Amino acid sequence: MAVAPTPIADPRAVSDSERAALLEQVAATNFALYQWRAAPPDDDALDEWLLTFTGNFGLRAREDHRSANGNGVVRIQVAHDGGRVGYIPYTTLRIAWHTDGYYNYHGPDNCVRGMILHCAAAASEGGENRLLDHELAYLRLRDADEAALRLLMHPQAMTIPEATDDSGRFRAANAGPVFFLDDAGALVMRYTARKRNVVWRDAETRAAAEKLLALIEAEPLARRLTLAPGQGLLCNNVLHDRSAFEDHGDSRRSLCRIRFNNRINSN
Repeated sequence: MAVAPTPIADPRAVSDSERAALLEQVAATNFALYQWRAAPPDDDALDEWLLTFTGNFGLRAREDHRSANGNGVVRIQVAHDGGRVGYIPYTTLRIAWHTDGYYNYHGPDNCVRGMILHCAAAASEGGENRLLDHELAYLRLRDADEAALRLLMHPQAMTIPEATDDSGRFRAANAGPVFFLDDAGALVMRYTARKRNVVWRDAETRAAAEKLLALIEAEPLARRLTLAPGQGLLCNNVLHDRSAFEDHGDSRRSLCRIRFNNRINSN
C-alpha cells in the first residue's frame, strides 16, 4: 500500500516529529517522500528553503555539477538553448532506470550518495517516476545469481566513455563498480540501464547487467508516483526512472535537484 508523502509545515524549521517520520521512511527504503505545506515566494527563496531543509538531514557535501547554479541547485526543465540542449533530462523523453551521477564516480566517498528532487511545477501529462531501494536490487540479484553480483562489484565493471559537449566541455572516461561499499560500510549503487554510451567490462558483465535490469523491471515493491508541486523525494541515491511527459500551454514541468556526496544522517 502506498504511503502518503509526509507533510512538512515549514521546511525551514522541520519539527522533531516531521524529521523522525522522514527518517523512518529512509531507514525502511532509503528514500522518503514529503509535501511542503508552505510555498516559497520565488526561485531564490526556493533554493534557500531546499538547502535549509536538506541541512536538517546532514546533506551538505554538494556535488559540483556543471548545470547547477551558485547554490548547487539544478533546474530540470526542457531546454531549448544553451549547453543542456539534447541531454535527456532536459527533454520530454523517457529516462531509463539509473542512479544519479553514475558518470561522475571518483571513489566510494567521492560520488553521489544523497539527493533531493523537488517538484516546483508538474507536467500537463506524464512525468511519472518509479523508485526502488538499491539495497533491495542488490539482494534480489544476490539471491538470483551471486556470480553475476560479483561481476557487477568489479572495480571496472561499468565505464562511461569520454565525451565532449557542444560547448567544448570535456568529460573523461569514468569507470567503476555498480555495487560497492563506502568507507562507513553503507551499500552504494552506480548504475544506468541506458544502452548507448555505456561499456561493460566483458560479455559476462553485460549479461549480469541484463539480469539485474530484468529483476529491477519485475520488482513488485517498486514505487510509482507523479510528484505534485511542493512534493519531493529525499533519498540515498536510490534507483529511479521517469516516463515521457508533455507540457501544454503555459505549463512547464520544473523539478529542482541537489546531489550530495554524503548520505542522509539518521542520528
